[in-house]
Amino acid sequence: MAEVMNIFQASPEPKQPSTFDFDKLTEQFRQHRNTDWTVAEAFLCLLLAAASSDGVVAQEEQAEIRALTRRSRALKSVSEQQLAQANSVVVERLNSRPNGLQEACDSLPMDMRLPVFAHCVDIILADGVLLPVEAEFLNKITAYLGLDPSDSKRVMEVLLVKNRF
Repeated sequence: MAEVMNIFQASPEPKQPSTFDFDKLTEQFRQHRNTDWTVAEAFLCLLLAAASSDGVVAQEEQAEIRALTRRSRALKSVSEQQLAQANSVVVERLNSRPNGLQEACDSLPMDMRLPVFAHCVDIILADGVLLPVEAEFLNKITAYLGLDPSDSKRVMEVLLVKNRF
C-alpha cells in the first residue's frame, strides 16, 4: 500500500494546463442553438441561482461555487476575469429577463444538465439545510432542464446522504 500523505500540509500541485477548449465547445454549441448564453454563463447562472434560492448566499455555498470553478472542466479553463464578466452578465440577465433562468437551462447541452443539477443540489446542501423554497427551486429546474424526475430524485437522495457527513 502506498504511503498516505497529509494533504493539508502538502505543497499545492502545479497547475495543469487545461486540455478542455471551452471556446471551441461554446462555438460548436452556438452553431446548433439560437441563444446569447454561453455554456459558462448558463452553468454559472444555475449555480448562483441555486445558492441564492433561499434569499441568502451562505459562506459555505460561496466556497462551494469557488471550488467548483477550479475543478469543473467546463469552468476551470475560464479565467477569473472571464468568470467575473460572466457573473455580471448572469446577474443582469436574471434581473432583466423574466425567463432568464429558463433560458439558461435551455442553453445547457443535454449531457451537462443532470451533472449541473447535481452541482446545484450540492450547493444548496452546503449549508446543511434544505428549506422548502430550495426544494421548490430544485423542482423548477428539474422541469426547466427536462430531467427525468426519477433521475433528479436519485441525485437528491445520494447528495442528501453525502452531505450528512
